[in-house]
Amino acid sequence: MIELPEATVIARQMSAELAGRRIAEGNRGNSTHKFAFCSGTPEEYEAILKGAVVGEAKGHGSAILVPIEPDHVLVLGGGGESILYHHSTRTFPKKTHLMLRFERDTYLTVTVQGWGNVLLLPQATAGSHRHVAAEKIAPLSDGFTWEYFRGLFEALDEGSSKSIKGFLISEPGVWGIGNGCLQDILYQAKIHPKRRVVDIAEDEQRTLYDAIVDTLSQMVELGGRESERDLYGNRGRYVRILDSKTQSRPCPECGTPIEKTQYLGGAVYFCPSCQAQ
Repeated sequence: MIELPEATVIARQMSAELAGRRIAEGNRGNSTHKFAFCSGTPEEYEAILKGAVVGEAKGHGSAILVPIEPDHVLVLGGGGESILYHHSTRTFPKKTHLMLRFERDTYLTVTVQGWGNVLLLPQATAGSHRHVAAEKIAPLSDGFTWEYFRGLFEALDEGSSKSIKGFLISEPGVWGIGNGCLQDILYQAKIHPKRRVVDIAEDEQRTLYDAIVDTLSQMVELGGRESERDLYGNRGRYVRILDSKTQSRPCPECGTPIEKTQYLGGAVYFCPSCQAQ
């Protein structure tokens, strides 16, 4: 699943490789998928994409916004997607949900795995689309200060039962963090995913803030998580501390077996000693 680190990495690669390139032809791929979210007919995609020029892509939370100049934007990510650049059709995946052929015959394909966006929207109205999150303060931006993060805690009602998992990935949320990145962030902060937010002391909040910035920075620097691939099909080099492969293995710090439980719509992994509830 593409989250902030992968969206950042792929957007940078797309800008370096594709910005200024003209699209010779484009289409909605060779396959249909009810959870590959599109915004128009195949004919509309073909008409808009042909002859358009790709602008500078940018990460937008867990999404990737790619200007299709003069007046559209391609919205990718937001779920499980394979976004790949090709020098030949021989390396195409079997199923595609978007295909762009550029002048000089190089290609971009997008394949949705599970769910994800392949939206082609007018730039003027893209921000109001329900699958395009309103822009927030990104956790690796200058605006994501300790004072800003502490303010999210201060805005919560004293009687709230919200857990830290819900606080980080839902409301108010830290933009671009999903269940995949969450595990290592909470492990580094030594906070159990079910802990009530109102029970987390200010010094723990500061530790969590540092864990968010440090963990996401490492993920981006290493090209994303090892479970995900970049624009060229290379796996990320960030090896997760907690995931399905580490369940029941000893905690790297204390040796207690890592545990798993289902919580708020997904699996969470934690050390019951280091992350006491």
